[in-house]
Amino acid sequence: MSSAAQLPEVSILGICGSPVREGNVAALLEAALRSQDGRPGVRWEILHLADLRVEDCVHCNWCLRKQEEERRCSRQDDMGEVYPRVEACDVLLLATPVYFGRLSGHLAACIDRMRIYVHGNLTAGMLRDKVGGAIAVAWFRMAGLEMALLTVHQFFHAVNMVIASPDIGLQGGAAFSSLEGTGRREGDDRRLVLRDQLGVASAVSTVQRAVELSRLLKAGREALPPEARP
Repeated sequence: MSSAAQLPEVSILGICGSPVREGNVAALLEAALRSQDGRPGVRWEILHLADLRVEDCVHCNWCLRKQEEERRCSRQDDMGEVYPRVEACDVLLLATPVYFGRLSGHLAACIDRMRIYVHGNLTAGMLRDKVGGAIAVAWFRMAGLEMALLTVHQFFHAVNMVIASPDIGLQGGAAFSSLEGTGRREGDDRRLVLRDQLGVASAVSTVQRAVELSRLLKAGREALPPEARP
């Protein structure tokens, strides 16, 4: 058997938190994930929150006592499609535009609804030791990229996930959707983020690091005796 065949398989779920279906955030997320095409044992998919109806968490605490296998939350919306994919993936990649120095309302609502992985009577702890990666796209420099990434990382910390950061000294995938982050545009190109070479490299590196960490965690867990495994 080849060494490639022995590598632990890794499934990646990318969630695009932009309300724009084919905009800069979606383009950067897809470019980062496509960097894994052809890599043995790695598969990925993207969910676009722009296509889904995700209501706000109302802190009703229903999930603390009443969860069932087929129902995670009291609210009945498209999070029912998101939950099983989040639980099945090895790597969760969350991508957001930067709005007024923070993440989008779309992604914030989705993250808030994942409170079930802290408090749910069936789901608490389910995301422990999965790997998380964050990607953010801003129009201007100094517009809040770091805060948006930190907010996503805070969610990863809260659910005991392992955070993947790129190998180029950044907190996550961080890119600009205007030329050099100056607010300049050129023609009708609506995916200027793909011209931000450092930004694209940071997103790709985040995904590569996430895959590496996931494989290390899986291999380490398998190497432990059964009584020592979490």
